Amino acid sequence: MRKEIFVVSNNRMVAEKYQVVFVDGNLDSVFEKIRDLVHQGNIILTHPLAGSIKPHETEYKSVVMEKKEGSVDVDSLRLIENAIETSKKFVKPVRNWGKEQERIDNDLMFIDFSLVQTGVEGLGTTLYKIVSI
Repeated sequence: MRKEIFVVSNNRMVAEKYQVVFVDGNLDSVFEKIRDLVHQGNIILTHPLAGSIKPHETEYKSVVMEKKEGSVDVDSLRLIENAIETSKKFVKPVRNWGKEQERIDNDLMFIDFSLVQTGVEGLGTTLYKIVSI
C-alpha cells in the first residue's frame, strides 16, 4: 500500500498543480501550520529550508508531508522548530520593488514550485500518493 502524502504551501503555483493545505499567509504562517500538523502526528518529508534562498529572501514555501496520525514524530518536530528559529534570526526587509514586484514574486514562486516538484517526483508514485487532508 502506498503511503499518503500532502503538500503544505502558501504558493498559488503549487496549489494549481497539487492538492495542498493552502496557507493564506507568509513563511512564518506556513511553518506554524506545519508545526501544528506535526503535533497531529504527520511527518515532514522535505526540508522546510530546502534550496539556497534564505527565509528573509522569500515568503513562499511548500513542504511535503506524510499523512499520519498518532504520536509526534520527534525528528519532524525538531526540524520544524529549527526552521522557525532560523527564520526568526533573519530580519525580514520591507519588500518594495515597485514595478518589478510581480515579476520577482513570480520568480520566487517558481523557485519554490520547482523545489517541491523535485521533492514529490523524488519520492516516486510507486511508494507515495498525494492526498488532500
